Amino acid sequence: MDGTQRDNVTEVRIPFRDIDMHGHMHNAAYYAHAEAALSGLWRHRPTVRNEPAYLVRRSACVFHRGLRYDEPARFIVNVSKIGGSSVSFAVRVEAGGQLVAEVEIVWVAVDPARHAPVPLPAATREWLTGYLL
Repeated sequence: MDGTQRDNVTEVRIPFRDIDMHGHMHNAAYYAHAEAALSGLWRHRPTVRNEPAYLVRRSACVFHRGLRYDEPARFIVNVSKIGGSSVSFAVRVEAGGQLVAEVEIVWVAVDPARHAPVPLPAATREWLTGYLL
């Protein structure tokens, strides 16, 4: 970990609470840390009047090796696809310079009252393009 500060990078040391009886991080903890990293990036989005709500449409994780207690890990959030009302995030999880997991999270923009899909706001869409893979 080089201490570099970027909006789309979150560095953590794996806490004991996330470790299973085999000494590896629980599968669900990968999602929790990936979502926290995504939230960190999302704080930097532009202000949008009448912003829609965002719901998780889908998520998936590919595990390459298990993280261990107190291991430094880097969660790198990028955008893999921008749709009409959805955005797909690709979270790369690295430790020791190696890829350890890949988390995909797909959000859909919805009207907060009706939960019906709505188009992504133009300002949000433009901002997201800066993180496209």
